[in-house]
Amino acid sequence: MVTHDRFACDVSDACYRAVTTAYRELRVRGESDSVSFHSALAVFRHYHPDVPAAKAPYIVAEWID
Repeated sequence: MVTHDRFACDVSDACYRAVTTAYRELRVRGESDSVSFHSALAVFRHYHPDVPAAKAPYIVAEWID
């Protein structure tokens, strides 16, 4: 389980799968790391608009690492 303060998602959660799949599939298709990361971040923000914008990139980075 990935936990950040009051925020937690499990690898079986739809949000985690959607974020990591978006990143991975874009990389496989030849997109840059930056484009893939920002796309995965947009997916994360869709699922978790309540997470502060300053914290979201760190969570996504941990998930795709």
